[in-house]
Amino acid sequence: MGFYFERFEDRPAPEPLPCSVWQESLFQYFATIALALGAWYLEWRWASSLNDRALWFSVPLVVAESCAYIGWALLVFNLWRTADRPLRPPPLWISECVSDLKTPHRTLAVDVCVASCDEEPDWVRLSLEDARKLSYPFPIDLRLLLYDAGRRPALKQLAEELDVDYVAPEAQDGLGTHNLRRIVEATDGDFLVFCDADTRLLPGFLEHTLGYFRDPDMAWVQTPHWYYDIPEGEPLADTLERRLGGAGAILGRMCEAVIGPVRVGQDPYGSDPGLCFGVIQRRRNRADAAYSCGAGAVYRRAALLDAMGREHVRRVRKEVGRFARSIRDEESRADFIDAMVRRAADDAGVAPYHLRESEHFYVSNVLHRCPGRRWASVLHPRAEAKMLSPQNPRDAIARRFRRTLGLLAFGLRDNPVFGQGLSLPRRLMYAQTLWSCFGCLWSAIFLLAPVIFLYTGIAPVAAYSEAYFVHLLPFLLAAELAVMSGTWGVSGYRQRAAQMAFLPVDLRALWAVLSGRKRSAAAWKRNRAGDASRLAEFRIAATALTLGGIVFAGVRLMHGGHASGGVLVNAAWGFYNIVLLSAALSLSVPKLPLESAEDRGDQA
Repeated sequence: MGFYFERFEDRPAPEPLPCSVWQESLFQYFATIALALGAWYLEWRWASSLNDRALWFSVPLVVAESCAYIGWALLVFNLWRTADRPLRPPPLWISECVSDLKTPHRTLAVDVCVASCDEEPDWVRLSLEDARKLSYPFPIDLRLLLYDAGRRPALKQLAEELDVDYVAPEAQDGLGTHNLRRIVEATDGDFLVFCDADTRLLPGFLEHTLGYFRDPDMAWVQTPHWYYDIPEGEPLADTLERRLGGAGAILGRMCEAVIGPVRVGQDPYGSDPGLCFGVIQRRRNRADAAYSCGAGAVYRRAALLDAMGREHVRRVRKEVGRFARSIRDEESRADFIDAMVRRAADDAGVAPYHLRESEHFYVSNVLHRCPGRRWASVLHPRAEAKMLSPQNPRDAIARRFRRTLGLLAFGLRDNPVFGQGLSLPRRLMYAQTLWSCFGCLWSAIFLLAPVIFLYTGIAPVAAYSEAYFVHLLPFLLAAELAVMSGTWGVSGYRQRAAQMAFLPVDLRALWAVLSGRKRSAAAWKRNRAGDASRLAEFRIAATALTLGGIVFAGVRLMHGGHASGGVLVNAAWGFYNIVLLSAALSLSVPKLPLESAEDRGDQA
């Protein structure tokens, strides 16, 4: 026996979503209507619908609705139009990628780095072996590196066996961080391809990505993350036909005609990144605002060095300036700052990547706001590497926590949206990403609001009157039609369910950033051990509490204790929350276990 994912080895990479002018026009039409109706609804909510006798409940809910509307408006701007960069032929000489070069007729030098922390060594072996199979139509200087954040003897031995360069940090931090600074310092090529331990590059990766660097301002190219081991599931029509016969098949086809393709049993952990890369990131190309996610990205090394130098000087100057405030003479203060900046830069080298959980996102922002240099980026629409999805609930939770933690820390501590250097479109794109991380706050309110009404009868609105439905329902309908047309071909339902299911994880990440708490590697692992069970307990408790509220309100309604309109609205709202929570119950079910090399040896 081998790894479970061996049965998916021959699965072909998915084709990029087709671009349709009619689909985008339909999205723009519904989105424009929804934006207007949403503004109309919120104006009415603030001006005419607050419950004066329960402002403690009414105001937080309308604030949450306003925040959600802002996030939705930013998403509309992100999704407005697809503008792919044309794929250019791969360059022969480095002079085709750099304008001023002393040796124009030199082949391209590319470093491919596979980074690992505690992953199975056989995964790393597969990634390195696939990197050896990279093809290119011209001669190329290819160098392979293995960055071992876990400092494991087994990986050092693997690097010696495969004859690849071995790089490791001075000490192990246990968090699985991949220090981009050390990797850059260990390389000297023109371009750097970054891979995680399970990132297996397809043979045409370099041939299909290096052509973008004919633009001398192109800083990096990000390729989509494709989790080739995610179960494909079964079409909804086939599932219903097997259970209900011909009528079920017809019902399934009708549902898919309205909401798009639905596959039962697909993506058990809600980890499919198709929406992020195939839709959101891809449509940022029109503003050169696609950010790097690390794995599957190829960088221009000169751009990384530029970012390191500029950002390091900026941060050092900021800190030195803080200590120099006591110097009253302006000329003396300026001389002191300049001297200290030069001394600190010489002593510390290049190390701006202090946000380890989001260092690739961080360096994207640094390059996008470089003064005097408009570095460009692109999301290549076709998958050029295959990766493994989370192997169990704990991995899915840890990945979610670290991503949210890193983005929130970056957003709160570095102020990237209001800083200097970003164009307005890029500023709005970054705002969309970071604002969505705070969605856990209003999602928590949306989860609690119907429960509060169902048990207490206290309404967050003045009355569930005809005016309430006239203002709310058209907006919800238009917004849903806009999202459906804007993301057609990729289901957003799993992402909604995952957002609700991971609500405690996101809130814990936000609290960790706000409180400035730092944990050791041992504490990190202890907390991970109980995350899955706590998350399951949260879903069960939230579902039971909501169902109990619906039953309780129904009984009160029969005895005249609740208003019928309020019960109807909040029961439907609560049931929708239950559907989202139940859709993620598969988070409690692990995949088939992976078999390690030691296990195979024991069996042999």
